Amino acid sequence: MSQLRPDQAFRPTRPHSRDLSTPQMRALRKELLLVRASVERAEMAVSIIELRESVTHFSWLRFLVPGFGRAAASASGSTGAMGALGGGFGNLLKQYPLLSSLISLVVAKPLRDGIASAAKPVVKWGGLAFTAYEAWRVWQQMRRQRDAGTARRAASEEDDLTG
Repeated sequence: MSQLRPDQAFRPTRPHSRDLSTPQMRALRKELLLVRASVERAEMAVSIIELRESVTHFSWLRFLVPGFGRAAASASGSTGAMGALGGGFGNLLKQYPLLSSLISLVVAKPLRDGIASAAKPVVKWGGLAFTAYEAWRVWQQMRRQRDAGTARRAASEEDDLTG
């Protein structure tokens, strides 16, 4: 005798799907898929609204996401330059699909990993060089101030002697 699995222990046994005709099963599956799709669309709309509300203070995002500023602009009653630029960027991507492909290639993980691995030493040594340059610049400035202070002191001592 076969053992029931724990997740089916308290479920009543159902008749096999052979009891329903094939067209009925397809219609039932189709209805279930349609309902599932509508639920997912509603959830997606809610999550998009929540995302837009949470990042409304990122004005630079309007440049990257076409149509992002459209909801805020329609709410305020006027379209600003930011909304026009965001729409222009989206239209630019639609007009030149090669540009869109290049952007997606740059954002793709293998190329991004290659760029990141090449950029790490550049950032490290560039940061060290920048730090050394800033230290040298501060040292030069301190030396100039010290020389100027010495010259001022010598001039004031000279005035005391002659004056």
